[in-house]
Amino acid sequence: MENLKPFKMPMVSVIVTCHNLGKYLEECIQSVFNQKYKNFEIIVVNDFSTDNTKEILEKIENIKVLNLKENKGQLGAFLEGLKLSSGEFVCMLDADDVLLPDFLSCHIQAHMETSVAFTSCAQIEIDDNSTVVCLNSLASPTFHNGEKTLKIEKIEDVFNLERLHENFQIKTMDIKKYPFASWNWNPSSSAVMRKSPLLYLLKYENYLKWKRGADKFIFSFLHLIGGSATISAPLVAYRRHNTNVSSTNPVMGNFRYLKPDTIKFYIEINKIVRYETFMFILKNYKYFCQNLNHLAVKRMLLRIIFSFDKNTFKKIFKTLFSK
Repeated sequence: MENLKPFKMPMVSVIVTCHNLGKYLEECIQSVFNQKYKNFEIIVVNDFSTDNTKEILEKIENIKVLNLKENKGQLGAFLEGLKLSSGEFVCMLDADDVLLPDFLSCHIQAHMETSVAFTSCAQIEIDDNSTVVCLNSLASPTFHNGEKTLKIEKIEDVFNLERLHENFQIKTMDIKKYPFASWNWNPSSSAVMRKSPLLYLLKYENYLKWKRGADKFIFSFLHLIGGSATISAPLVAYRRHNTNVSSTNPVMGNFRYLKPDTIKFYIEINKIVRYETFMFILKNYKYFCQNLNHLAVKRMLLRIIFSFDKNTFKKIFKTLFSK
């Protein structure tokens, strides 16, 4: 017993994907260095940026940098970073977002209590100039728009974000109650994922289909394999600006006011996530059966099938039976 080594705290690999977001990059990376949970590594994937991203990265120490020679999009860049990662847990951080200091510590605590494939937290919202515009985002699935009783506080207390993390709730979600391809989480930067189920995605070849909206594909896949959990505390600052998907929303976080081009984009990714996930598992059926078991894999495929809309089902049917 005297020779037993003490237990180790798990490492988190924070993979920052950046395509022409150099103006936000230093603030993003600094927010990782400011984490109270210190067992992490930072991997920045420069996704063939044409701005000053490369020059900025050359000045920052204690990070791993991967400069891609072609633009691979959000999913492709993330998977390249995943290949370099050493942690048991992984965070996919967009270069324009900012982590709050308790982000990693709260997520790791949630993982230790739930053993799910990934956790996703609530978010605050900031604008292009890093001004806080909302502490309880309407875009958060965990948002409760109920009656609130407020008392007069010192103005500095209103923006004391640590008070929001003192007590938080964790809600576990299994695939039966929350079906495949439904959306129950916040965007990519809100999540911490277990690396082991993520490694299956290294066999996925159609990453260019997910230049945007990669979190829909990744979260749906992980939820299918191991379930998920949401954290009620807002632990990440989501930035709304001219180039992100939500920039067309004139009312912060309210999806009722999305413009037609954004609605079209969301409809499209909701269609292809079923087809792409089904075909990915089917093409790698033996691999999945070796690492899980054939009954579990068949169950996964059935869960996808029963989540199909009519048009997607027709597309799959034609693919399976065409010569």
